[in-house]
Amino acid sequence: MSNYFQSCLILLLWFVSHVAGQDPASLIGLVPDCAQPCLVKGLENGNCTLTAISECMCTNITIQAELSECVQLSCSFKDQAVASTLSNQICVGYPIESRSQQVKAAAIACAAVAFPIVILRCVARLMVTKRLWWDDWTALVATVFLIALLVLQTQSAELGFGLHFWNVDVANAKPIFQIFYVTQILYILIQVSAKASLLAFYSRVFTSRGFRIAVWSAAAFLVGHGIIFLGLVIFQCTPISSIWNRSLENKCLNLTAIGYAGGVFSIVEDIVIFIMPIPELWKLQLGGRKKAALLFMFSIGSFACVTSMVRLKYLVSFSSTLDATWDNVYVVIWSMIELSCALICASLPALRPLIQMLPGVLSTARGSSVKHTTDTSRRHVNTHPSVSARTEDPQRTKGEMSNYGKMGDAYLDIDPSSRGGSYELQTVASERRIV
Repeated sequence: MSNYFQSCLILLLWFVSHVAGQDPASLIGLVPDCAQPCLVKGLENGNCTLTAISECMCTNITIQAELSECVQLSCSFKDQAVASTLSNQICVGYPIESRSQQVKAAAIACAAVAFPIVILRCVARLMVTKRLWWDDWTALVATVFLIALLVLQTQSAELGFGLHFWNVDVANAKPIFQIFYVTQILYILIQVSAKASLLAFYSRVFTSRGFRIAVWSAAAFLVGHGIIFLGLVIFQCTPISSIWNRSLENKCLNLTAIGYAGGVFSIVEDIVIFIMPIPELWKLQLGGRKKAALLFMFSIGSFACVTSMVRLKYLVSFSSTLDATWDNVYVVIWSMIELSCALICASLPALRPLIQMLPGVLSTARGSSVKHTTDTSRRHVNTHPSVSARTEDPQRTKGEMSNYGKMGDAYLDIDPSSRGGSYELQTVASERRIV
């Protein structure tokens, strides 16, 4: 080491001892040998002068990043912790870049939008059927997981997620990595349960055999994809504890590749789920305005696909970065947005009973007279093969009224088993003295 670099290091240690109130000799003993070349190289690359070492280093993110990378690659985790503490002492009083508030704001915004919609979904279902069904329960499961994820991400931001890794308190590094690991698992669980909720809703609303086969096929693909990627994420490193305990030797999978593959599968699922109901809705003999409203309501799910695509952009350095607490912030933020959108999109179609209470929104009221309602009902019954076939034979109609779902649910979200059939079928059956 040249005399100049030695002088830089001695002056730096003197500054630290002055700030920390420690003896310089004791600090020299604390500086890891593996970190000294990194420190000298950083000062040299930054053209730092002997009279302004702290100002030069603490205001230059590039120097700090190079120093942190060098120390992480050259030192054990224990020595990294010592070097990080020393670096933080050097830069006391200097401004620190932070994205932590962005993480907190995103978590709060997602909760403020998604949770009320899920609550309204349940209110709408209870108003009409007096009970919740499988699509509602799976949405609630997704909501519970999402609550856990948002709370954990907020706590992680409090601990230092959103700061550069070298600015994170050494004691907080382990819990931050633990939270990040748990939220990766929650991400998959929320995705699967939210999309399963929408598929269950489709299965209850559209009863044609071909469509239900398509729904169950999509559900099988969804669950299979979820199980595979859940296993990959859980066992991404061996031993698992090495994910947050960087002092352990480990062997890890390429998490960036896993993230990209999972993102692509998710986008494909979003597109399939978005397209699935369009042919069924198109068969309905409705007015242009009402058909457009229904198509719009079901197509909102395409926004979740857009958020998935945006999230892919930030997965480039997902596992390879040495500044994970900073570089992964937008991955986390867009993951929260994506999951919230998936849950919202799964819940919006079920809100139709509440939306119908708003005058002039998406559809008109049932009608102001019995004659108008009856005529409308007869016309709606014959708009879809799966419905018209049931009304030709009164006895057959009566026998099928306890089925899990009827096409009428697409209009008013009325569950057949609790109201004697969909609204359209119930009206016609009443005229024929069946109910």
